[in-house]
Order: sequence, then C-alpha cells, then structure tokens
Amino acid sequence: MKDGEIDLSIIVVAWNVKELVDECFRAIRASDDTLAKEILFVDNASVDGTADHVAKNFPEVILIRSDTNLGFIRANNLAYTRARGKYILMLNSDAFVFKNTLQETIDFMRRTPEAGVLGARLVGRDGVLQPSTRYFPTPIKCFAQQAGLMGKLPFIGILDDLTWDHKSVRECDWVVGCFLLTRKDLIDASGFFLRQDYFMYNDDNDLCLRIKRMGYKIFFYPTDVIHLGGATAKKMDKTTNNGAQIEKLQIESQAIYYRKNYGWWTATLNLLLMLLFDFLIFVKILLGFRKKGSLKEQSSHMRMVTSIYFRTRFGRITIH
Repeated sequence: MKDGEIDLSIIVVAWNVKELVDECFRAIRASDDTLAKEILFVDNASVDGTADHVAKNFPEVILIRSDTNLGFIRANNLAYTRARGKYILMLNSDAFVFKNTLQETIDFMRRTPEAGVLGARLVGRDGVLQPSTRYFPTPIKCFAQQAGLMGKLPFIGILDDLTWDHKSVRECDWVVGCFLLTRKDLIDASGFFLRQDYFMYNDDNDLCLRIKRMGYKIFFYPTDVIHLGGATAKKMDKTTNNGAQIEKLQIESQAIYYRKNYGWWTATLNLLLMLLFDFLIFVKILLGFRKKGSLKEQSSHMRMVTSIYFRTRFGRITIH
C-alpha cells in the first residue's frame, strides 16, 4: 500500500443517539487491526449534542454536520463523496464491532475477488441471533409473511434463514446495512452509492441487487457484530403519531424498490397484495373474528397505502 492510501472508510450516520455513537466509535477505536482506516460521521441535525460530543471525544473522526435531517441514505451518500478507502463499510450507530471484526472481514474480501458485498453475524446484547443471511423480497413473499404462510408454501421462497448455525461462510442475496462491507471501485463503476430516492429502508437490498447484477456475489461471514436495531426509528416514533411516519417511509421505499428494480407491474402487484391483506383484515373485523383494530382504522390504512403509491407514481418518484 502506498503512503497515504486508505484501506477502509467507515461511514456512520446518526440522529439524536449520542450514547450509541459514543459506544460505536469506542468499539472501532478498540479494534485490533493493521488497517489504514478513516471514519466519516454525518450528524443529521441532532439536537442532543451528538456532533459536539464527537468533535470533542473523537478527533480522528471526519465530522460532517448537516443542518437538516437528510435521512439515512442521503447522509450516507454525502459521506461517500469524501471516502478515500479501497473498501467501504456502512455501519449503523447502534452496531458495535469486536476487536477482530474489521481485520477478518477485510481479509476475506482481499482473498475472495468474487465477493462484492460482505455482511456479518448480527446478535443482540443478549447474544440472540438476528436475521443476517437474507433473500430478496418479492410482493408474494411479503404477502405470505404477513398472512403467516411463510414456510408453509415452499415454492414461494424465503426472506430470512435462521435455521442454520451461522458458523460458516455462506452466499446469500443481501445483507443488512447496519454492517455492510463493499468495494469502492464497484460502487464507482455502478455510478452511485445508495439510491437517492430512498429516505430510509431498502437501500441495502437495493445495493446488493445492483452488485449481484454486476456479476459479483454477496457473502455472510461468521464474525459477530452487536446490533441493537431500530435506534433512530424508535427516536422517530417518539416524535410522530405512533410510528405512522415510519410505516409511510417503509411503504414508499418498498414501492420505489420494486419499481426501480423490477418495473411497474411488480410495484402494482405489491400494492394489490397489500390492499388484499388489508381487506382480509377488514372482513375479519367485520365478522368478529378479529378483536384488534377497527373498521375505521383499517379503511384509513388502505387509503394511506393507496395514496403513497399514487403520490410516488407507483414508485417512480420520491415524496420525502
């Protein structure tokens, strides 16, 4: 490696989670590796003093202050424009690496040229395994999961696989963006990092799909990363109406994902299946088979889903 070259650029984005950012950066600082690395942190207009805390306690971090909340995806893209590493690690502020995590995963990428993206074994603080080897969503898979049919209809396929021991390398469709390692030259070749249309959600599977279509593979690597999960979403829940904004963002991103990657018909099928599921719930409530929820709430949800699809022109444009 030439003097001044960077092996690894670690991108972290956060909004009002100062304690988690502190723990995340301390874990990186404690990493036992020989990598030349940089940390790029985008503070999404936090009001809890996160940016000042990072500036004071982590002077090695490249701090990027945003005056507005850009969202997860746009903030990551902002950091990417300044990244100099051969490898790019997208790391959530609520994901904490172990001493050997960075060296092991970079070593795997170096000796596996066909690997375009690498993920890790995600566990909670209690050691409970989280979905780590994931498979691309389809409207039918998502409908089957909502309806409780996943696994009962083998021809549909799966979204996650938690049935194996996660102690060996495995190829999969996509890995979770809380720890997603990729090659900068591949991203540069594809023309962009994360799709700007998304505010949050579906960015990781979208990226992995693009990399796979370039002829590379997506791998799971059995090294642990502690992941708390949903830290920013929980903060947003407290400032919105029972998390309604989060669900709207999820629906919007899903529509964009299907439209951009599979076309108008797939996005339309997803809308129809979501409305079908809502209608079935509506009928259950009407007939007294379901006590949770009300006819008014279910009708409102159907209108909200339909509105988002029409406002995004069935996933063609973003509205956030």
